[in-house]
Amino acid sequence: MKRITTRPPSRGNLPSFIFTILQNPSRGFHSDAVNSNPTCTHTIEQTHLVSESVIQTRCKSGKIGKDEALGYLNSMIQTKPLPSVWTFNYLLGALSKMKQYSAVVSMCKQLMGCAHFRPDVCTMTIFLNCLCRLNRVDLGFPVLAITLKYGLEPNAHSINTLLHGLCKYKEKGYTCDAITYATMINGLCKVGKISKAVEILKKMWEDGRFKPNQVCYNPIIDGLCKESRMDDALTLFRDMISKKRIQEALTLLETMTTKGIKPDVVTFNSLISASCKSGNWEEGVRLFKTMIDHGVLPDIVTYNSVLDALCKEGKTTEALNLVNEMFRRGEKPDVVTYNSLIKGLCRTSQWKEATRLFDEMVCHGILPDFITLKILSGALCNEVMTDEVRKEFKARIDGAL
Repeated sequence: MKRITTRPPSRGNLPSFIFTILQNPSRGFHSDAVNSNPTCTHTIEQTHLVSESVIQTRCKSGKIGKDEALGYLNSMIQTKPLPSVWTFNYLLGALSKMKQYSAVVSMCKQLMGCAHFRPDVCTMTIFLNCLCRLNRVDLGFPVLAITLKYGLEPNAHSINTLLHGLCKYKEKGYTCDAITYATMINGLCKVGKISKAVEILKKMWEDGRFKPNQVCYNPIIDGLCKESRMDDALTLFRDMISKKRIQEALTLLETMTTKGIKPDVVTFNSLISASCKSGNWEEGVRLFKTMIDHGVLPDIVTYNSVLDALCKEGKTTEALNLVNEMFRRGEKPDVVTYNSLIKGLCRTSQWKEATRLFDEMVCHGILPDFITLKILSGALCNEVMTDEVRKEFKARIDGAL
């Protein structure tokens, strides 16, 4: 890696007494007078603390520039004794925020070579983050090993930084597997980064190679529940349905109900509709029963989704039974309901039942629409239809027109 050449800060950027100390560290910390005069030692220590305070204040202000920060670091490395690790962290963090990742990596390497420098977890996390930003996650693992060698315990942020970089790192053939994703999600949830965990979950969807399971969903739902973010859990659920991730949505539904999150009728309708449209009518019927078991009352949208799926599968008896249940529950069918039923009956050549339902629809004050007439007109082309039935169909079409 290319070595970054640093320069000490110019005199204009520093108070005069700090400039003197940083430019000539031996004058401040290695004079014979210091060793023999306790009062002088106390004065130097105070000055050292003041200089660190000024540097930290500059970093916190966000006004520190690249050259100034590099100058401070270059001078501090030569200072004896070394300033506190926190001062180094402030400067390294400031450079990282300026996206000077190569400079941070170079400085960290120099610091690791200093006999009296002892990094902390924050230092190593900044180091890891910059390596990941440079797409050098392969070097991040040795840094993690060095962290452990120093006797430091990596925190969740350190691990998440490395895993997040690994998630993006593909140039050298490193790719995430299901365990990697699950580990990242679990780690983020443990430190309360639920929104970030959801982002990783969505990356898992985009990856396409793995389907999230309850190991992925449980910590996210747990975290959302602890933060009372029930609406966010439902939003995540609906987002999955909109992306046609039906099986994953079903898995999440089980997790949600286990955690006490009860989806509303709109949520159930979305999942039932998606299941039915994908040809999985049996799952749609199962979900219909599940929502009733959970005390969520189906509405006309729910019934129409299930009825349409049943009729398309030729399950007209089940569909008619469901209509009777609608009436018992006080839910009135609409033109969409009757269109699905009439079309299903025509497909199975149940002409008399189709005409009966047409008459029932009109009797209930529901006017046939263009779809209804199209269904009846299409049925006239069926060769199996008798002349008598054809006559009845034509009469109803003429009456509707």
